[in-house]
Amino acid sequence: MVAKDCLRLATAGIGLFMVMAFSIGGVSKAHASCGSAACFMLTGEEGMVQGQGKLSVGLSYAYTISKIAPGTSGLVTSVDQEARQLVLNEHFENRTISEITTLDINYGLTNNFTVEVLVPHKRLKHTHTVEMGNDNGGAGTYEAFQDAGLGDIRVAGKYSVLPTLRSLVVLGFGVDLPTGDSHATSNVDPSKLQEPTLQLGRRSLGIAPSIYQSYEIIPHVLDQFASVSYQHAFKGPNSYRFGDVYVLSGGLNWKALERVTLTGQFNWRYAVHDEFTGTLARAQEPTDPTFPGDPIVIDPEVKRRPVPTTGSTMLAFSPGISVAVLDNLRAYFFAQIPVVRDFNGGLIPDVGFLFGLSMSVN
Repeated sequence: MVAKDCLRLATAGIGLFMVMAFSIGGVSKAHASCGSAACFMLTGEEGMVQGQGKLSVGLSYAYTISKIAPGTSGLVTSVDQEARQLVLNEHFENRTISEITTLDINYGLTNNFTVEVLVPHKRLKHTHTVEMGNDNGGAGTYEAFQDAGLGDIRVAGKYSVLPTLRSLVVLGFGVDLPTGDSHATSNVDPSKLQEPTLQLGRRSLGIAPSIYQSYEIIPHVLDQFASVSYQHAFKGPNSYRFGDVYVLSGGLNWKALERVTLTGQFNWRYAVHDEFTGTLARAQEPTDPTFPGDPIVIDPEVKRRPVPTTGSTMLAFSPGISVAVLDNLRAYFFAQIPVVRDFNGGLIPDVGFLFGLSMSVN
C-alpha cells in the first residue's frame, strides 16, 4: 500500500513537472557561441523562501570547460560590431574555460515573499584563431583572450504559493541588470570590441521568470522537485541580442544520513539563436581569386539576422551531495554530465562542476 502511494505521488509530481514545462510556451530553435557554457542545475536555493526578517547568504563556484565538438570544423561566425557585419567562418574556435563565483543573498520581506540578489564574478579564458582568410596569408592570427570581473547582477522576487508541510510552489521573477563590463577589446586588434559572447556582461536589461515545485514523497527522507525558467535579454545598444533561454529541470533528493542528502536530477537547456543587425559576409577561401583578403560581402543590406553558430540544445544528468555542516550551514557539490549536446558547430561543454555554501544568518 505504501509503495502504491509513493508511486502515485511521484507520478503526480512528474505530471505537475510536465504541466509546468508546457505552461511556459512552445520553443522553436537552439544556442551556442564563442565562449558560452556554464553549469545550470538546481541546488535548493531556487526554492528558498525566508521568513519575515530572515536572511541567508550563499556562495557558489561553477567551473566548465568547452571544446570543439567531434566531427565539426571549429569555424564559427564572427560579429564585427564596428563594421556592423556578420562574417561566416571567420573564427576558428579552440577552447573556453569558464569560472563563475556567485554571491546569493536572500531576505524575507514577509513570510511568503523573499527578495534575492545574485552577484556573479566571472573569469573567462578563451583561445581561438581570428581573421581567417585574411591575416597571415589566410591562416589567421591566434589569440589567447582572458578577462575577469563583475557580471550582470540579478534582482529577483520569490513568492511561496500555498505552502504545506509536504509541498511547496515558488513563483519567481528576476531582472538582469547590465552591470558587467561589455567593452573588452581584441588582443589582435585593440580597436575592435571582443565578441559579445566573450564579454563579462550583456550590455542590456533582461527578465527571468521561473516556477519551482517540490513534494515530500516520504517525509524527511525522499522528496521530488522540478523547475521551469525562462530568460529573455532585450537588444543592447550595439544591435546585438542574446537568444531566449529555456531551462527545465527535475529530480529527487534522498536523505541518506542524518546530515547527508544525495541528489539526482536531469537538466534540459534550450537557447534560441542570438541576433545581430548588420550586413552579411564570409571569410575568403583559397579558391577565391582575391585570397587572402577582406571578407566577401554576401548581402549588403543592414538588417536583423540570426547568428548561425549560436543557439544550443543540451540535456545533462547532475548527481550531487549536500551536507549539513552546522545547523545553519550547508555545503553542496554537483557534477553536470552532458547526455545530449547540439551547439550548431560551436564549442560544446564538457563535464561541469559546482561547489557551494549556504548559511542562515539569523
